[in-house]
Amino acid sequence: MRKLIAIMLLVGLLTIPAAAAFDFGGETVYLGQSVWFGEQYNRITNENFADPRWEAHWEDIEAMFNVNLEWDLVTSQWPYTEAINYLLPRVIAGEGNAIAVTTDTIIPILVANNLIMPVTEWINEDYFARLPAPLKPIERFTTFLGENWAFAFGPRMGTEAAGIFFNKDIIEQYGLPDPYELYANGEWTWDAFEQIAIAATKDTDGDGEIDQWGVEIRDGRLDYRFQTFWVYTNEGALVKEVDGKVIYDLNSDAAIESYEFWYRLITEHNTVSDTIFWAEFSQGNVALYVDFAAEVGRFGNVDFNFGFVPLPKGPRADKHVAIEFARWVAVLPITAQNPEALIELWHALYNLAEPYIDDLDYWEEEYYSNVANYSQDLETYENIVWVTENAQPAMLLDVFSSIPGFTDTVVEILSGETEASVGLAAIEPAIQAYLDELFDQ
Repeated sequence: MRKLIAIMLLVGLLTIPAAAAFDFGGETVYLGQSVWFGEQYNRITNENFADPRWEAHWEDIEAMFNVNLEWDLVTSQWPYTEAINYLLPRVIAGEGNAIAVTTDTIIPILVANNLIMPVTEWINEDYFARLPAPLKPIERFTTFLGENWAFAFGPRMGTEAAGIFFNKDIIEQYGLPDPYELYANGEWTWDAFEQIAIAATKDTDGDGEIDQWGVEIRDGRLDYRFQTFWVYTNEGALVKEVDGKVIYDLNSDAAIESYEFWYRLITEHNTVSDTIFWAEFSQGNVALYVDFAAEVGRFGNVDFNFGFVPLPKGPRADKHVAIEFARWVAVLPITAQNPEALIELWHALYNLAEPYIDDLDYWEEEYYSNVANYSQDLETYENIVWVTENAQPAMLLDVFSSIPGFTDTVVEILSGETEASVGLAAIEPAIQAYLDELFDQ
């Protein structure tokens, strides 16, 4: 049953408040958008501001705020470099009429370089209350050093928090435990995941080569980002706070166990395909596939039955988590002259918050329509909604990855070149020194 919920896809233009409290006096505001998203209004439906409907909306917003809007489509580099290169010359020149996009993991680096403005005065409990449910998790992604620094991303997009897609046919063929039943009974654990992965890895045609895999991972089996955010499924973290200081915590037992878990699956048991981006899962050759929950749309035409569950929980965890290694956010240059007006302009342009959303319930239904259309069962739909609305960050992940030696250490652990406890201890001094400098502690 692919279409679980009947949702109208044709909607009228959203109502815009008759009068705005913000007036830019005809000045130009630049939208520093990544070329990954271009001039999209809605990434889920691929609607663009060049479409007549949204072109008219663009013009209405310009009139409403008495502003001229211009795109700055910046390079497609990873946001760390992109955001600094975009913001630095504007800050030096004292230019403030710009909104830039980046990811939450870059916020500490931008703050350390004095490039972005704290927005806690406007991005607070009142603001989060104005957001539709799928966007409310932004509250967990904006805080650094006691301030909020970012707000909701522009183009509507599905969650990039991870979960597990599973091939029901493989599970049933080999009599393996049903992940839905395991999850419902509180038994969806690392052990259950590992047992399925090992049992499902097969040489099905007897040629001596594995052709059915237990696991496939979106960005590859040696992806340091995935292997690092997995520590949160065991109640671990990259850092902890001790006496007001930010302290490296990847040498904790919880984190060490996490990397050891994936060493076993990748190297010891050889259950993880070396492919990426659903290459094997979409062909029906993988039991468990780890990817963004929103990628459900990729599997609309597969010829097997699939389901979706949140990430399994580790031995130290008593609940499931939905980890998003990097959330797209919007930020303001530290030179912004009219921050509240810029924030409201952004939300009005993309219909991200009340009062710029005419019908909040309808907005949420439309947001989830893609999930409903591609889900094969109700459990998949409900679990993707849960992951979306419970997403949380892998704090400082891009800070760690910018430190020489970290990513190499992770790969060495996963490939068996070094033990997890040894490698994570060896990299600690370099990371802690960077954290001390970053946090001025």
